[in-house]
Amino acid sequence: MTEDISVEFSLFVEHGREREAANFYAAAFGAQEENTNDIDGALAVVEMRFGNLPVWVAGSNPNREKSPSYGGPFFPKAPGAVSTIFQLKVGNIEGVVQRALAAGAVIRDEVQTDMIGRRVASIFDPFGHIWALVERKAEGMSLAA
Repeated sequence: MTEDISVEFSLFVEHGREREAANFYAAAFGAQEENTNDIDGALAVVEMRFGNLPVWVAGSNPNREKSPSYGGPFFPKAPGAVSTIFQLKVGNIEGVVQRALAAGAVIRDEVQTDMIGRRVASIFDPFGHIWALVERKAEGMSLAA
């Protein structure tokens, strides 16, 4: 049954910051813009692709923000005020960290080696989301030194 399942997700930012967010994800992570959707002439969603994963960068509905009983989704109100950490496997972790910082990210955890030998780091994007970065190992690379 799993062959019938695919995953894509919506990443919510403050309403009105959809374009800014799409530009950040393109500059920091190389995400590719595929399409946009407007509501009443205002940008509502930027459809992007992070590698092979479809991601919808969407503005949080201000009416839901005004009436919390409506239910979310809401955008993060402070860096890290989220229920999910997005993890990206990258080829050159230092390069991705530098591009993300240049695009407006803030370091959460510097590049380091984790307890299972991976090179990792994490950032806050300008919209409050946490991104864990994990460097892919080169083919044939061994943990033994």
